[in-house]
Amino acid sequence: MPNARRSALSTAAAAAALLLVFAAIWFALDRTEGRPGWLRVEAPAVAVVGRPLEVRVTLTKRPSAPALVSCTLHRANAERRGWGFLAAAGPARPASAGETLVFVFDVPDRPETAFAFPLVFLSPTGAWEDGTRAATAEYMPVVREAGPAVLARRRVFPYPTAVQESRRRSRAARTGPPSRPSVWVHPVLAGLLAAAAACAAAAGRKRSGPDGADKGQVRRAWLVLAGALAAAAVLEVSGLAGHLTAWGRRWAEARGLYEMRKPVQEMLIAATAAGSLGLFVLFIKAVRRAGANRNLWCAAIGLAGYLAVSFVSVLSFHAVDVARALAWHGLSPVDALRGAGAVAALAAAAAEARRRAAGGTSVT
Repeated sequence: MPNARRSALSTAAAAAALLLVFAAIWFALDRTEGRPGWLRVEAPAVAVVGRPLEVRVTLTKRPSAPALVSCTLHRANAERRGWGFLAAAGPARPASAGETLVFVFDVPDRPETAFAFPLVFLSPTGAWEDGTRAATAEYMPVVREAGPAVLARRRVFPYPTAVQESRRRSRAARTGPPSRPSVWVHPVLAGLLAAAAACAAAAGRKRSGPDGADKGQVRRAWLVLAGALAAAAVLEVSGLAGHLTAWGRRWAEARGLYEMRKPVQEMLIAATAAGSLGLFVLFIKAVRRAGANRNLWCAAIGLAGYLAVSFVSVLSFHAVDVARALAWHGLSPVDALRGAGAVAALAAAAAEARRRAAGGTSVT
């Protein structure tokens, strides 16, 4: 009974730790979005051509200095690019915390317009060039027919003012364009994974002599690991992950789910982080067990690390994209972590292959 109780407490503590990691990662990712807290925006789900579009803006915080609130309607094409001005809703209004301002637009019929979105900014003069704060609301598909408009609170996102954009361009002119991940990263990673797959396959071959005492499950585990490493190498150079991401984006856009992607991305990244921690704890316990095949476990945890970071990278969350853009000589932190996992798998598989070639006896 004491052992059973201790085991139950240990399991509960582990589950609580994983939930805590999940919550912490989700909270951190949610904060990186930097969503403006100084306003609320209410708008319909779609913008109908030829029909008035009402947008309600409420300031939740009092401006530090007297300011005017302006709201304009802008457009984007089907690829969510090609932004441009679409319509105005009259002069700027005095800014006052807690007051709801109503802006009504006439949605014109413009070519290359698939989405519309409101841009709200504060300015002491009402002019965009003097803006001190700016934010946009989520995209509204532009349609030609729809039912009665129902206003609801929409997600808002930060937007650079004219002054902030001018400063960014000045910094870019001084420092040059940001470095990008190099094209050599994918072939190198694929080579590491392929080499690890070959070593794992060599470690899983059935041999005579002392190796004949090997238990079949260990040999099969090495062969399964070799297959997974080989598949990862093919995916690394095939570009399939990028095509899958693009397909998922198109699928979400076609069903009006694209704006909901960020909460899903946050949840999946947090779940991946918590699951990775759980796997690492199991790895530590397994390699400390008497008779454990440490090389097998090290190769498996290396592959798991590579896959986890690659999955998070494919999710293309904003904070992850920023980390990928911080490249040093073409190597980003994200790709460095993926490479570390591939190297760990290669080192462990090569060590096992050498030991097997020398006539060592595997353990379980």
